Amino acid sequence: MKRVRLLYICEAMGGGVRRHLLDIIENIDLGLYDIHLIYGRNRADQVFLSSLPNLKQKGIYLYEIKELDREISLKKDTKALIEMIKIINSINPDIVHCHSSKAGALGRAAAYLCGIKNIVYTPHAYMAQSLNLSQKKMKFYVGLEKLFSKITKLTINVSEGERQFALQNGIVTINNSTVIYNGIPRKEKPQKIRGNNRIIIGTVARLSEQKDPITFYNIAKNIICKYESVDFRYVGDGPFYEILKNKIESDNLQRRIQLVGFKNNISDQLQEFDIFITTSLYEGMPYALIEALAEGLPIVGTNVTGNNEIIFDGINGYLFNIKDVNGAVQVLEHLINNPEKIKSLGEQSYKIYIEKFTIEKMIKKLELTYQEFERR
Repeated sequence: MKRVRLLYICEAMGGGVRRHLLDIIENIDLGLYDIHLIYGRNRADQVFLSSLPNLKQKGIYLYEIKELDREISLKKDTKALIEMIKIINSINPDIVHCHSSKAGALGRAAAYLCGIKNIVYTPHAYMAQSLNLSQKKMKFYVGLEKLFSKITKLTINVSEGERQFALQNGIVTINNSTVIYNGIPRKEKPQKIRGNNRIIIGTVARLSEQKDPITFYNIAKNIICKYESVDFRYVGDGPFYEILKNKIESDNLQRRIQLVGFKNNISDQLQEFDIFITTSLYEGMPYALIEALAEGLPIVGTNVTGNNEIIFDGINGYLFNIKDVNGAVQVLEHLINNPEKIKSLGEQSYKIYIEKFTIEKMIKKLELTYQEFERR
């Protein structure tokens, strides 16, 4: 049987987007799909770069476009678009699936100009969802998404909240959009054995404005002033690393608030946590929270798109408003003072993971979606 020729295009080959795409490539049925990948190197992380030899060995066709970059540049973007057109014409794919905003624009334009009928787009959170945008910029990004949506057969959103945003702003319709949750490889139910009476509250996140690490710090400082038995841990790197490090050192809290830095295997870190916390200002469908579910952790997090489809208030964790330090402190104190609640909420987290967020469920739904194109 002839394999379906499937081309992925992605500029943002780092963090959650990289993980999402690599998980697809490494788990999709290569007996059914002939996989090609166009990528940019500028935002590629070390995990992706180190995976390239393995991808080649699996028979994945790789095409690096050095001009494919996040920043808007007429010269670079034009060169990247021309290069994409050349590659697409040489491949003649059955499906072109673009990931994240920049590749979503250039990739869809190139595919359309090449006459590709099956153009798919996964935004991984729309630029227009950013809370820091002016109304003018938000309208601009919504307008761009509406324009490119006209040449898109299907938009695959990673959360229902993301899809609702697109529906409300006229970017997609019910008929040309769907939701496929991120998934991770199935894990056995964790058996947490606490070796001492200390409680570790931690997060795994890039130290960036989106993740709001300053609110994390303010929550941590508030809690550890009241509870000698509680420590905080931040796993991740980014532009706010030095800022947070200086705050911790200035307040002489290095022993109680640990900056761990970037780690490839976050599962090892999560196994040491008792409670997971996230202070993000906005999200798509965060992998770190799915990992926390799989490790059987209660989750305390901001009530934003993505988070509120993983955290069910009072069932497997608690939600609080963005930048609401007092609200977060209140629910954390409730858990600290009721350790049996940490255990019961954590058990519910694992159940939610098994029901909704395994890699098997994600790949099965994606393959069924691709197969719908073949039937039309």
